[in-house]
Amino acid sequence: MRVRSLQLANFRGVARGKVLFPGHTVTIGSNGAGKSTMCEALNLLLGPHRLARSSPIDEHDFFERRYLSADGEPIPIKLEVILTDLTVDVLTRFRTHREYWNTATGQLLDEAATPENLDDDKVVPALRIRFEGVYDIEEDEFKATTYFASPPPDDEQHRATVSRAAKRMFGFIYLRALRTGTRALSLERGSLLDVILRLKNDDRSAMWEHTLASMEGLEPPIDAIRQLREILDEIDSRVRLVVGLSTDDRALRLYPSELTRESLRRSVTLFGASERSNTPVPYWRFGSGVVNSMVFALLTFIAELGSNVIFAMEEPERALPPHTQRRIVQFLRSRMNQSILTTHSPFVLEQYDPESVVLLDRNSGGVTSGRPIEVAGIKTKTYRGNLRRVLAEAMLGNAVLCVEGISDGDSLRSASAVLEEGSPDGTYTPLDLSGVTVVHCEGDGALPRYGKFFSEMGLRTYALYDRQKDEAVRAEIDDTFDVAWQLESERARVPSRR
Repeated sequence: MRVRSLQLANFRGVARGKVLFPGHTVTIGSNGAGKSTMCEALNLLLGPHRLARSSPIDEHDFFERRYLSADGEPIPIKLEVILTDLTVDVLTRFRTHREYWNTATGQLLDEAATPENLDDDKVVPALRIRFEGVYDIEEDEFKATTYFASPPPDDEQHRATVSRAAKRMFGFIYLRALRTGTRALSLERGSLLDVILRLKNDDRSAMWEHTLASMEGLEPPIDAIRQLREILDEIDSRVRLVVGLSTDDRALRLYPSELTRESLRRSVTLFGASERSNTPVPYWRFGSGVVNSMVFALLTFIAELGSNVIFAMEEPERALPPHTQRRIVQFLRSRMNQSILTTHSPFVLEQYDPESVVLLDRNSGGVTSGRPIEVAGIKTKTYRGNLRRVLAEAMLGNAVLCVEGISDGDSLRSASAVLEEGSPDGTYTPLDLSGVTVVHCEGDGALPRYGKFFSEMGLRTYALYDRQKDEAVRAEIDDTFDVAWQLESERARVPSRR
């Protein structure tokens, strides 16, 4: 299974938007561009546990918190996802909802598609799933439904809803960055441990029944502790004066939980002993880097148990050293059916070819767009070579300063460090803190290509270059960059602006 397209309307900070996924995908963009919103939308559409809540949405899930129009009519949240690479089981079970997706054009075939269209090797079966969340005025509550878009229902009452069991067949797993430590290693529904239990297909009912019975028959029982027993006996004698209790000598008992599955899921905690200490402690006592590495270990287990996994994760770089970031990305791309990541790390981004990088952007009106980056001006060999990490760092910043060679870049970075050290506090902001990346571009002739590449990504672009005898070359450089400085023979900088 693979996610091909996601459309959003009136959700979180997005008034409307669309993102296409080429396969394994890493999304980049400034804070507030919509990366987390994208992941939450996928979770609402495909996550089997989100709709188990009494209300999976609330006021804050609506764009600008507007869930009623000026006329008092509900304004719904509308989300839509398209899935392809369907398994045989999914194709068979949901054949009446099947549509067709053209992988070359990135579009669904319309209902008038001919048999000749379907014979095209670029056309593959697809499922289109929709989510709608709305405020019910009469009931004064928020309601949500996930349903198949095809065939179109006659009315809302006849929608073909997507059950939790159906969603589990899609194999979607979502790890939020802020909840990795608190949920992934717990037994709560949707956690990685819970996913592993489901994939192993063991008799979970028998497991819970046995555990609950063991807790009820704990020997010695908790209420046999002398101090607690004395208090319970005193309470027992007082309560019997006003309430009829069992004739059992121990009518009032103490148990370690409510003796339900849900209470156990909330209370059971994974303990671990590190190599420096043999004493088991709750996992959250470990450092965040250790916890996230443990999450990685669980992911390897899931990959072995299930071959059909769509994995979405926010910022896998959280608290992880660079080599671990690289290992996680390499593992996800090689073992998961599809991985969808957000990142601010060049060590993550450098693992992806340009066609797998999607740039998210959101304008002031809340319109979000996702587009693949274009590297037409930069040779693929260059992108994948020594400059890969520098380019990745630049793509995650605010601006770039393009220079001709490595020595030029080193000189600028050294000068920035000297200025930072010698300037009074608050009077100079160094390049890296400003979000400016210095990029060497392999000579004068490559400057326009690099400038165009970064400019199309929405970055501010600057250039520093040697004096050009050819005025056409200078004009091209000046027209490409926001600001360009030509170094005269005396090495004085002459700024040129468009």
